[in-house]
Amino acid sequence: MAKRWHLLTAIFAIVALLSACQPVQAPDAAGGEPEATEAAAVETTIPVVTLTVSDGRLEAPAEIPSGIVAVTVQGGDPENMPELAKLNDGVTMVQVNEALAQPDPMAALPLVTLLGSTGNSVDGQVIYDLAPGGYVAVYFPAEGPPQSTAISAGEPSGATAPVADVNVALVDFNFAMPDTISAGPHVWQIDNMGGQWHEMPILKLNEGVTVDDLIAMMAEAGPGGPEGPPPFEMVAFWSPMSAGQRALVTFDLPPGEYTVLCFLPDLNGDMSPHLAHGMVRTLTVE
Repeated sequence: MAKRWHLLTAIFAIVALLSACQPVQAPDAAGGEPEATEAAAVETTIPVVTLTVSDGRLEAPAEIPSGIVAVTVQGGDPENMPELAKLNDGVTMVQVNEALAQPDPMAALPLVTLLGSTGNSVDGQVIYDLAPGGYVAVYFPAEGPPQSTAISAGEPSGATAPVADVNVALVDFNFAMPDTISAGPHVWQIDNMGGQWHEMPILKLNEGVTVDDLIAMMAEAGPGGPEGPPPFEMVAFWSPMSAGQRALVTFDLPPGEYTVLCFLPDLNGDMSPHLAHGMVRTLTVE
């Protein structure tokens, strides 16, 4: 958890995810059984692409479907997940690798579009609607340089995304989302409708800790982030997502009151964290 606290405040998120395909049934909108027809099976079968992290090494397939695809990760550290990003128009893998080799990996940010990810999903999956084209998977091992691999999204999967139970819009600077949800597993649809990148940590603040305390800690911290353990419990986490992106993930939050906020710096402004601009909400799970 201390590692995630440092990652949240240091913010070097870049890119990654994927590998072997296997089918999974997505629930239909009415919650009933899918039609027992070949056509319906094509529409509701989501290919699952698995990214494997083993001994600090990243393995990913060179080619995957475009359209609705579920991505999962096997192995690795839940607090140091790989990321998936789309190469921006005209960007090559040579340029991305050169940027990743720099002392500050954030040099790669202008080259890619971040899709977001999590290590907290119920089924270990994140569902994306991938446009055809080039992607890059990136993993930052505990030791050694970052690893990257090129991925090409080709023919569409033809699958249909599940219907969301909870809709969240990330905007500059707020979360458009319900104030209260029921406990148990829910499919969350996360849309970045803002003009900047955003993330969505869901925290249980320690007793007596306030959002103002977090802002002060970050303002006083050095380049490595605040010292010591984080003053909260991380219940769920959605990693940095670029503007205009959408994904679906299943979270299972226990009853309680949580703080939802964004630690990312204001890249188009004063570089202060988005929560300092008011990007914070209280979520009650009943």
